[in-house]
Amino acid sequence: MYKVYELSKKFGDLEVLKNISLDVQEGEVVCIIGPSGSGKSTFLRCLNLFEIPTGGKMYYSGTNILDKTVDSRWLREEVGMVFQKYNLFPLYTVLENVMLAPVLTKKKNKKEAKEIALELLDKVGLKDKAAVYPRTLSGGQQQRVAIARALAMEPRMLLFDEPTSALDPELVGDVLDVMKQLAKDGMTMVVVTHEMGFARDVSDRVIFMDKGYIVEEGRPEDIFTNPQNGRTKEFLSRVLN
Repeated sequence: MYKVYELSKKFGDLEVLKNISLDVQEGEVVCIIGPSGSGKSTFLRCLNLFEIPTGGKMYYSGTNILDKTVDSRWLREEVGMVFQKYNLFPLYTVLENVMLAPVLTKKKNKKEAKEIALELLDKVGLKDKAAVYPRTLSGGQQQRVAIARALAMEPRMLLFDEPTSALDPELVGDVLDVMKQLAKDGMTMVVVTHEMGFARDVSDRVIFMDKGYIVEEGRPEDIFTNPQNGRTKEFLSRVLN
């Protein structure tokens, strides 16, 4: 579904990504772990062209998305993203937040968009909050609305950039439960996360990044119980204890 070859990204003289190669299969859940500053979020933002890579090749469903003739808006309809911060529009209700992009971008009529939005809010357990404004919601609830908003674009793939890192610990579980259900439903997902339990239990593959490189990748049971690289062992010994 997504093929990345020798991807690099520089900000001035700082090389943040170094020869990253990765394939993501349809229906696969890939979790990316690693220390802060390792390039995880930058890599994720390259996947839907929020950041333009400095070098390398990227193919989505066989299309060279670094070709300058490719419309990035098309890619972002196919590949949705959920950020650390929810970025909901404060002057719109929860329902209007979820409806907005399908109406403006996909040209759905408001009746159809409303029906879809209500179904998605029900899916994330917030249908009863449709008429309220984001400021009245907890952080976990706002993040679940953000997931519903991303799903409203009917993406084939979702990217999650540390979606629980800004939440109080007691609110994390509800968001992770929604993500687990998406995985069960077959959504293709690439997740940058510090939630090691989620990575271990839900992912099909775990990627460990450090200093701009993919250091190690494998099945979660292998990465978490028998990592082969010394840097992976060191990182996991700190975060799992």
